[in-house]
Amino acid sequence: MPNRLIEIAGNNKRLSVYRGFLRIEEGDIRKDIPFHSIHAVFVTAYSVVYTNNLLQRLCEENIPLLILGKNYAPSGMLLSYVGQSKQTEIQYLQIENKKPLEKRLWQLLIKEKIKNQSRVLTLFHKENKLEDMHKTVLSGDTTNREAYAAKLYFKALFGEDFVRNKDIIGINSYLNYGYAILRSALARYVVASGLNPCYGVGHNNKLNPFCLVDDLIEPFRPLIDAHVYRLCEKKIDFTELTTERKAEMSGLLTKEFHNGKGVSPLYMILQQIVWDLVTIYKTKEIKFHFNNWLFEDTLF
Repeated sequence: MPNRLIEIAGNNKRLSVYRGFLRIEEGDIRKDIPFHSIHAVFVTAYSVVYTNNLLQRLCEENIPLLILGKNYAPSGMLLSYVGQSKQTEIQYLQIENKKPLEKRLWQLLIKEKIKNQSRVLTLFHKENKLEDMHKTVLSGDTTNREAYAAKLYFKALFGEDFVRNKDIIGINSYLNYGYAILRSALARYVVASGLNPCYGVGHNNKLNPFCLVDDLIEPFRPLIDAHVYRLCEKKIDFTELTTERKAEMSGLLTKEFHNGKGVSPLYMILQQIVWDLVTIYKTKEIKFHFNNWLFEDTLF
């Protein structure tokens, strides 16, 4: 499993392909990284040169290239257009989906998100008004329980003065970066499964080519929230997102979590929800294998 997140943070670097490796050059300094070890490439620098050969190779290897803009919020993503051999069959099933099924899928994703938010609050002994809120989520979340839960959740977790805004530095910077890691992983698995990331079940912004990815990420955002809260407990300085902290969050993809029978790395848990969706489209049997044990340990 590719497990390295490569971040290009410094300016004046040149990225290219060299004998099967990603080559990063800065002046006379060269570093070569095998493609098979790379999970995703994050670019946060402002002055970077890419060769077209590199962009083609990243697509061939299904390695997402994420451009992170202001405050580490994603500005764009390069992703392979070609999935697996049954891509056309799977995408026909996806596109021909009926609205009631989409609404039911979105309901389940939001229910699980709110459950996990509640588990985070319980884990950290916070006031928890979300315990039963998942029971009130309707098909399609027509009453927007997601937004109401988020408002209560973030203030309970990070304090009354906290505002979740991707443009505000500090804790938000850390959340942005962590969510980008999850987004890159899910985007990779969505494409590999043959699904089209454009067609979401809850997100339907015509300007967003990754609506489905943004749907599937929802139940897993609380994992990042929990990790960032642990950093709050350590009273770290949030004014800068350091290389060390980025590496810690990147490591979450290979961190093992309980699964009811043993443990699984997070990347396998993310893969499972993608394959669950493929199975749902094929069988019309609506069942996600959500992990109910993610927060029942001391891994944070």
